[in-house]
Amino acid sequence: MPILAIHDLSCYSKSSITVVLPVLEALGVETAVLPTALLSTQTDGFDDIYIQNEDEAMGEILNRFFSLHLSFDGIYSGFLASASVIERVLSLISASSALALVDPVMGDDGKLYQTVDEDLCSAMFRLVRKADIITPNFTEAMILTQMDDGFRPQGQKAIRDQIAVLRSLGPAKGVITGIPLQVGGLGNAAWDGNEIRLFQYPDIHVSYPGAGDLFASLLFGLVMKGNNFFASVSYATNIATYTVSESKRLGRERRNGVLLSPAMDEIRRKML
Repeated sequence: MPILAIHDLSCYSKSSITVVLPVLEALGVETAVLPTALLSTQTDGFDDIYIQNEDEAMGEILNRFFSLHLSFDGIYSGFLASASVIERVLSLISASSALALVDPVMGDDGKLYQTVDEDLCSAMFRLVRKADIITPNFTEAMILTQMDDGFRPQGQKAIRDQIAVLRSLGPAKGVITGIPLQVGGLGNAAWDGNEIRLFQYPDIHVSYPGAGDLFASLLFGLVMKGNNFFASVSYATNIATYTVSESKRLGRERRNGVLLSPAMDEIRRKML
């Protein structure tokens, strides 16, 4: 069950491919990578960033994949550097029968990332419509649903209303991560068809780049191995929140991304 992970490669700090590949392989999922961009560092916390869009290289790599008759059971996309790169991924997913998870990376904390523009957001809408599973964070869910309520804590009705809009876009399954809750703490709200479940966890008032990549990689790896969707969401939520908590406890500098060793320890200890 090989999968293709389509993400950027940050040469310094843990996020995207440097999180995705080790996590999926630790879960026993054979993973190939298709780099979408080459970055000196991840974009959150660093000012002087070198970014090289790999759109042309992606095309050449995919051509070689096709000539070798390589195929994948899963396609998993994360940060995509431009609208043209998104269109390339959209064409790939449309032409494939592989299960597709799209992590629609556009922003966090109520604002867009510094590399994201209107054209990229429009292209991301089209990509989301082709996905089987999506994993937007709370900010990205607001962008996709156009239901911006000022980042206020959410009750059950507001969460269900957001999910209804996201389901109408096409994905049969998905998770909104990092939702601030009226009852306190945070939650990941997952849907599988008409069924919705909320997975709550404490708010420790810190976030790390790469934590979303960690969650989505855990989720997709477990789903690809045949695990129940909601059980996979629960497992991914527990490990991701533990890893963020350990990263904070151990004094990890935020801009260096989430610390992977706690996640690896938990994967070995709690492998389903």
